[in-house]
Amino acid sequence: MPALRTGLGLQAVLTGLFALALLAAPGLPSPPLYVSVAGLVMAGILLASANLSAYLKVFVSVYGIGYVFLAGGKLLAALEVLPRTVAALFPPDFAATGAVVFAAIVLGISHLRAIRAITDITDPYFTSRDAPTTEIGPFRFLGATEGRIGQRLVALSIFITFAQVALQLRLNFWYRDLFNALQEYNAEVFWYQLVWVFCPLATIWVIIGMLDVFVDESLFLRWRTWLTRSFYGRWLDGGTHYRIPFTGEDADNPDQRIQSDVNLFIRQTTSLSIRLLSQAATLVSFMVILWSLSRDFVLPFTDTVVPGFLVWLVVGYAVVGTWLTHVIGRPLIGLDFNQEKVEADFRFSLARSRIFSEQIALLRGERAEINRLGGLFGAIISNYLGIVYRRIKLGSFTLSYSQISVVFPYILAAPSYFLKKITLGQFQQTADAFSSVQSSLSFFINAYTTIASYKANTNRLASFKRSMTRAEALAGAGHGVVQGNATGSDVTATGLGLALPDGREIVSADSLRLEKGAATLVTGPSGSGKSTLFRAIAGIWPLGRGRVDVPAGQSALVLPQRPYIPLGTLRGAVVYPNTTDQFADEAIREALGAAQLGHLADRLDEIDAWDRRLSGGEQQRLAIARALLAKPDWLFLDEATAALDEPSEADLYAMLRKRLPGTTIVSIGHRSTLHALHERRIDMGEAQDGRYRPQDVRSPIPAQ
Repeated sequence: MPALRTGLGLQAVLTGLFALALLAAPGLPSPPLYVSVAGLVMAGILLASANLSAYLKVFVSVYGIGYVFLAGGKLLAALEVLPRTVAALFPPDFAATGAVVFAAIVLGISHLRAIRAITDITDPYFTSRDAPTTEIGPFRFLGATEGRIGQRLVALSIFITFAQVALQLRLNFWYRDLFNALQEYNAEVFWYQLVWVFCPLATIWVIIGMLDVFVDESLFLRWRTWLTRSFYGRWLDGGTHYRIPFTGEDADNPDQRIQSDVNLFIRQTTSLSIRLLSQAATLVSFMVILWSLSRDFVLPFTDTVVPGFLVWLVVGYAVVGTWLTHVIGRPLIGLDFNQEKVEADFRFSLARSRIFSEQIALLRGERAEINRLGGLFGAIISNYLGIVYRRIKLGSFTLSYSQISVVFPYILAAPSYFLKKITLGQFQQTADAFSSVQSSLSFFINAYTTIASYKANTNRLASFKRSMTRAEALAGAGHGVVQGNATGSDVTATGLGLALPDGREIVSADSLRLEKGAATLVTGPSGSGKSTLFRAIAGIWPLGRGRVDVPAGQSALVLPQRPYIPLGTLRGAVVYPNTTDQFADEAIREALGAAQLGHLADRLDEIDAWDRRLSGGEQQRLAIARALLAKPDWLFLDEATAALDEPSEADLYAMLRKRLPGTTIVSIGHRSTLHALHERRIDMGEAQDGRYRPQDVRSPIPAQ
């Protein structure tokens, strides 16, 4: 059986054998029958979880370990192997059964669509085989891969949560014993409960609390580091970032999704899943206590006996409250989703205003920018007011709900206490158990705002992942323009048709050849698809048909009209997209001098906003310096010298031909002076069908 060959399969066998030993071992104190049966059920759940999400598998596995630990601990206590003080810290027998219930719940919810959407984002980290992140030291000893370390940190966090719930459960019985001692004026028992029970419990609680913070923050830091790098690596790989707008998927502001949404998703996933586990454990444990305390409950002022009345009351109260909370708070999901969008739009617009500040100043566009930013910020205010009003409605209900629930257990248990049917300790235990069960059942009520934000955040990351998947599919073989190397020394295109995002085909070429060694100029009116043709040759244009073949093993560099200049040093800007350690200082200075930027040669390590410091012409000359360093086999210049005067442009072309004799230059340009700088000219002429066809200027454009 395949499941038996997995870690969970082995754990299932061991758990089943342990449960059978509890049932059949002679001479041992037998736990309640339901504890042994629960162990067999746990073994079945472990086997059924073989194909579960990697993240949820951790929970199920820990529940299995928790069952063995709790049941085994009670057995050792019954055998008097454990010291009395240690045995007193163990929760009741039913706590072991509670672990089985939790595992069954996880297995059940794993089939829900909302849970699958979450695990689609979580699982890549926990199944990762990458080496552990070197920058983060804590807990590296937990595994040889980052995914294994993440799994074990989640497991450790769950164990800590189990320990906290077990302590809370044990404190409930401590309340009972302490108040009973007070009622009976038994000083010896009172001081024993304080010194030998409460003090160890309190010490353990503090230690576990500090460990909980350290484990959770370490998990968050590791998970965020891996997921953030995974997202921006995938986003930037192979032109995916460029193709996303063509997918039709709602994936605005990828910068926010990578930086902010990943951060929130991990925080909320760990917080909500662990909190939900804690509340579920509390619910099962204290519900059993509440049932036992109200097994023969008599309705106040009547003789009617309702077995487990307090349980039915708290369940009904929580179900009604949860339903009303969902009805009132459901609009928050859409509002939170839209708030992230409008905030990101405003932030992005501010950044663009900063980047293009010179153009805005030259055009005296400040008033237009103020009006535009005012409209974007107005959308933020309008949407946020909707959130505020909805939260006020939700908050007024949840606060009223929680306040009313405080007095319920006292009102209902008081008559039994005054009739001396229960002790003061049982009275206090009943109130504490009722409060714990009600708090657990009200988890969704109290956390609804967070859950609404989490749902919106998950939707944003899921849509971003879908957009990247679709963008990657656009680049796949057999879709759109096919890229290949089935050529000699030339760049060729066959059956080429390039379309715009609206589906309209703009460029058509049955056959096109760019000859190696022959400088070619591509001309044509604006909007005729010249730049689109370059993008198709570069392999990044996703819309179209046909095939483009580039000589195998030959490099190409495309210089656009406005070059990208990254933040940082001038050295990094010149060598981009290569790294600074690939070129000697002398080579960089020589390239700057040849590109007519010799005055910058002594500023290589100066950090500045070079895209703003340099003029348009200087930025284009900087791109020419990059070409001199890269020495590509093919150099595509998309109006890459349009900001230069004609003599400077001619000098740069002459310099390129001299310094890069093995490089074939293909240019896009409108100036007539460029004709003399190229051996061949291809013109993008419009045919009768509205499409543009590349033709040698000597060849007429055929009519359709």
